Amino acid sequence: MTRGLNNRTALVIGAARGIGAGIVERFIEEGAHVVIADTEAAIGQATAKRLGARFIETNIALKADAERAVAETVDHFGGLDILVQNAGIYPWTLIENIEPEEWDSVMAVNLRGTYLAARAA
Repeated sequence: MTRGLNNRTALVIGAARGIGAGIVERFIEEGAHVVIADTEAAIGQATAKRLGARFIETNIALKADAERAVAETVDHFGGLDILVQNAGIYPWTLIENIEPEEWDSVMAVNLRGTYLAARAA
């Protein structure tokens, strides 16, 4: 039976757990080859093993990591068809309690990371 994503390659960033892991699971069910990119190495490796994906430890806020995640995905599978930038952070506090350095980290992952991932792909 042909599945919707049969032989497509997906890179899902921020997929060690939660919504990202759910995306990976569904993509694999649909026949895709999937790479999980995440900062949480132990959890990401366990998720990849459980679901049948590959794992690359990646800090998407870093240009070199974004480029490496895309390059390793392309090198291993021969291409990249789907990019999901699911990584995101936010301190669990009111905005008036967030220090500028924390805000910079939020913007680095949530905004810059999205830009870097799309640019690298």
